[in-house]
Amino acid sequence: MRTIIIAICILLANKAYAAGDCDLLGSLEADPLSISEPVDFQDIQSTKLVNACTKAIEEQNDNVARYYLLRARGHLRGGSYEQAISDIRRSQDMGYPAATFALATLYHFGDAMPQDLERAASLYEAAYSNGVTWAARGLAILYEDFSFDNYNPELAKEWLKKFEGI
Repeated sequence: MRTIIIAICILLANKAYAAGDCDLLGSLEADPLSISEPVDFQDIQSTKLVNACTKAIEEQNDNVARYYLLRARGHLRGGSYEQAISDIRRSQDMGYPAATFALATLYHFGDAMPQDLERAASLYEAAYSNGVTWAARGLAILYEDFSFDNYNPELAKEWLKKFEGI
């Protein structure tokens, strides 16, 4: 009987920390604070993710900044770029490091907003200094880009080494 009670307590304790639908539907691989398996961008179900994260945001717990970032992924997948940018900025304003990385990628690739490689570099560096190792990969790609004013293949190699943990 005691074993059953302990097992139930463990299950209940784990449930309190289990990932919710927002995390399960939109977790970002680059996020060092992620609590569930990453979801590839092409696999995102935008409407479900936006709805799940909106519900999670309304609960106003300690994870709101992450939920804004994940909801932004749903908006991006659905083509709602202004809403995505707004959510990413809100998450970044709350100090969420992976949001800084996400904003850097938007500036880097210029799909959802005007490209600004200098701003991307600055944001990648800020994200990296806050524990987002994927930002080093972004910097490696950026420094390999001939169109970047600070093109530097040697620096690209150094950033790639940081990303790979060498």
